[in-house]
Amino acid sequence: MFLDMTLKRNEELVRTATLLHRNGDIPANTYVLDLDQIEENVQALSRSASKHGITLYYMTKQIGRSPFIGQIIEQNGIEKAVGVDIDEATILKSGGCRIGNLGHLVQPSNSQWKYMLNELQPEVVTLFSYERAQQLSKAALELERRQDVILRVIKPSDQVFPGQFGGFLLKELDDEIKRLITLPGIRVIGITSFPVFQLNEEKDGMDFTSNIQTLSKAKSILEQHNLEVLQVNAPSATSCYTMPLLKEKGVTHGEPGHAITGTTPLHAFREDLAEVPSMVYVSEISHMDQDFAYTIAGGFYARGNMESALYGSEETTLLTQRAKTALVSPENIDYYGALEKRENMNVGDTVVYAFRTQIFVTRAHVAFVRGVRTSSPEVVYFQKRGL
Repeated sequence: MFLDMTLKRNEELVRTATLLHRNGDIPANTYVLDLDQIEENVQALSRSASKHGITLYYMTKQIGRSPFIGQIIEQNGIEKAVGVDIDEATILKSGGCRIGNLGHLVQPSNSQWKYMLNELQPEVVTLFSYERAQQLSKAALELERRQDVILRVIKPSDQVFPGQFGGFLLKELDDEIKRLITLPGIRVIGITSFPVFQLNEEKDGMDFTSNIQTLSKAKSILEQHNLEVLQVNAPSATSCYTMPLLKEKGVTHGEPGHAITGTTPLHAFREDLAEVPSMVYVSEISHMDQDFAYTIAGGFYARGNMESALYGSEETTLLTQRAKTALVSPENIDYYGALEKRENMNVGDTVVYAFRTQIFVTRAHVAFVRGVRTSSPEVVYFQKRGL
C-alpha cells in the first residue's frame, strides 16, 4: 500500500532496512522505523495542532506501543498518550509516559478501576455505558477522587468498525446525561466518536463520516444540561492535513497514530503531505516451489492492502526488483507470506514491504533506527516480537 510512496519520499529507509538485514543487524520479521523522520513528523503534528488550537494524544499501538517511542514522541511535542486498552496504558506508564485518554476502544474491567485511578492517572476516561460509569464513580469515591470522563456517542447509521461497537446511543443521550450527572465520582466533560474521516473516492482527500454530525448533536445535548464541554475528541487519520478540517467542526482533541509514521490512507496517494512515510517491514525468502517464494512472516496484518514487495541480495538491485504478493488469509496464522516467483529469486534474499499495519497484534520485532540518511545507520532500540 505504501511501497511506491516510501520509495518516492524515503528511499533511504528501504536501503537502510536492506543493509541492516544483509549485515545481520536485524532478523527477518522486523519492522524498521526511521526514528529521525518520526521525530520530524511529530514536530510537524505538534506545530499544526498548536496553530489550530487542537490538543493531541499520541497513539502507539500501530508501532508496537513501547515506552521508548512514547518518550520520543513526548520529547518532540505531543505530551500524552492514548491508552487503547489498560494493558497498553500500563506498558507506557511503566516507562514514564503520561496517559491522556484511556478506554476509547477497550473499557477497563470492573476490577481494574482503582488500579487505573491510582497508578495510570489518565487525564480522561472514555465511557461506553452508564453501568461502567457507575463502576468508575464507585471506585473514585472510595479513593476520594473525581475522574473526568468523555462519552463515546453513536447513532445506528454511524460508521463503526467490526469489533469496535459500543457507546451511548444519541437518541438516548438526554436521559443518560440525567443519570450520569448524579454520579459524584465522575465529571462529564466531553464526547468522542470513531472514525470521523474516510478516504474520499478520488483518493486525494479525506471526507467526514456521519459520526462528526453525531458529535455536534451530542455536544448540544451536554450543553443543554449546563455541562461545560471541554473535549470534542474526533480520532481517525488525525494529521496535519485533517487538523484544519477538525477545527472548522469545533473539534478540540485528536489522536494521531498512523500520521506519526506517515501512513494514514491518504499518505499512500499524496506526496505533498507534511508527514513522511517512516516504516517498512523486512523479511527474507525462506523457501520456494514452482509458483511462489515464501517469506518469513509473523508481522502481516489482514487489512494491510499489500500489493507487492521488493526483493534482492543487496540494496541497489532490491530497489528495482518487485514481485506481486499473494493474499494473506486472515483465517490462518501468517507463518509465511508469499510472492509470485521470479527466476532471479534466491533463498535468503531480503524482502521489503510497506503496508498498513498494527504492530501490537502481530508477532513481529521492531527496530528503531537513526541515521537513515547517513552512511552509518544504527539500530538504537530493538523491541523483540512487538511486545
